[in-house]
Amino acid sequence: MGGHHEPFKIPNYSIYSNYRDFPQLAQHEKRLAQIGLKDPWIRNYVYLYDRKYPHVVGQWAHFKKLILPGWKAGVAFTAALILVEEAYQYKKHGTTSWDAHH
Repeated sequence: MGGHHEPFKIPNYSIYSNYRDFPQLAQHEKRLAQIGLKDPWIRNYVYLYDRKYPHVVGQWAHFKKLILPGWKAGVAFTAALILVEEAYQYKKHGTTSWDAHH
């Protein structure tokens, strides 16, 4: 079922040892070392401090990152669409929806 699949390659654990790049985790390791302790699972908490994840950046910043790149194009497209609709309305009926009384 599903054909032949290559076996999964398990990455080496050392590629996740970048926790020293995050000041909070490096400080945590230092505090533990001062009292003679070691946290062998500290690398598992990197995702909590990595700024590329939306939950670390914050909801508002993530929202801006999603919305703002297309904002100018969206406003320009909307204005052009309204202009085309109003021009068509004026050409066909001699009036626009802006000056029509309901």
